Amino acid sequence: MIKFNLDKEVALTFYDQIKGQLLSAIYCGKIKEGDRLPSIRELAEDLDVNYKTARKVYLRLAEENYIEIVKGSGAFLQKGRGEKSYERMRRQAIFKLLGEVAEKAQNLGLSSGRFLRLLDGYFSGTNLRKIHLLVIDHEEEAFIFSRELKMRLGVDASSVSLNQVQTNGANKLFKNSDYFLTTSWHMEEVHRLAEKYRKQVMEIKPSPEIYTEILNAARDRKVAIVIQDEETMHASWEIFMNIYHPSTEKQFWIAPINREDLIVKIIQEAELIFVSPMCWDEMRKRTPAEIELKTYENFISQETIDSLKELQLLGVRP
Repeated sequence: MIKFNLDKEVALTFYDQIKGQLLSAIYCGKIKEGDRLPSIRELAEDLDVNYKTARKVYLRLAEENYIEIVKGSGAFLQKGRGEKSYERMRRQAIFKLLGEVAEKAQNLGLSSGRFLRLLDGYFSGTNLRKIHLLVIDHEEEAFIFSRELKMRLGVDASSVSLNQVQTNGANKLFKNSDYFLTTSWHMEEVHRLAEKYRKQVMEIKPSPEIYTEILNAARDRKVAIVIQDEETMHASWEIFMNIYHPSTEKQFWIAPINREDLIVKIIQEAELIFVSPMCWDEMRKRTPAEIELKTYENFISQETIDSLKELQLLGVRP
């Protein structure tokens, strides 16, 4: 089954995105000659797009002899032969890609040797600049974000809670770090620290996919969010109640783990509970097996990760 990824934020229409991803799947061999594709109706329903859009994609691909639409049976990938074989088209596409990338690298002043080293570093994660990141935030967020940065980027990442910035241990970390990182809620405070220690500050942007999943679930189910640190509630509350307020009449809770009265009510009434990694074990022990619990490993947006990976690959130490 092909996995589509439609993005409303890009300039391409859904028609262009669907067609492009289908062609990519054909060239990459994810769809084999003679394979049955989803029906037009199935495609439209799965992707939540207009039936006419899905039909237009299939009719165009049929006109271009990629697929055959058999009434009552569905759509099938046609067999390619000779110069029209999919393997031949795939080789041509790869060769064209190499030419385009090489030209762009040359225009940017990159020698072939340096470009190949950068490309290898980008894919393998080797020979990257060593940078030390320091996450400064409330304790729960600082711990979770620094742990994630270690796992996803392989960097040296530490954390300091905002209520510990005056300690000797924090002072040592401030001096030894290359970059300070924090969320938008504490940018002003961390900027003052950064000026004192002559460091650069980068914003950690949360992953929008997490909020989207929670809000989609909250439309149909009683949903709760359980966190470890009451100090982090300001962020969760602002995001869910002020920015992404769920358009639902279902019950919705946000509670720290030490609010026993709320936790008991959540366990009794919630249908789905999103749990911070820092209180997962306790909630798992207390929650009946029939209540769904979820947590995440990736809280940080891909945009933030890419910016930091760019520093590892190309950036200059401050």
